[in-house]
Amino acid sequence: MHERRWLAVMSDTRAIERTKRFRKLRRERGDREMNVWVSTAVAAALDEAVLAGQFKTRQEAIHAALAAAFVRKEVNLTS
Repeated sequence: MHERRWLAVMSDTRAIERTKRFRKLRRERGDREMNVWVSTAVAAALDEAVLAGQFKTRQEAIHAALAAAFVRKEVNLTS
């Protein structure tokens, strides 16, 4: 029983360290982390796009939508 708990703590520690490294690399690259709440409809649309293979992850889908809306004005996501 104690061994299982120890393994869980070790895997949690590894996950925390991996996340710290990931965030550090992203910051060094100039990226900024932002948290945003979305409606159920938006979340469902993101999930559909990922499930359809349009994007690999929700993060990728959100980034593409934000870039299209605010950076590349010529891209139209509604079509």
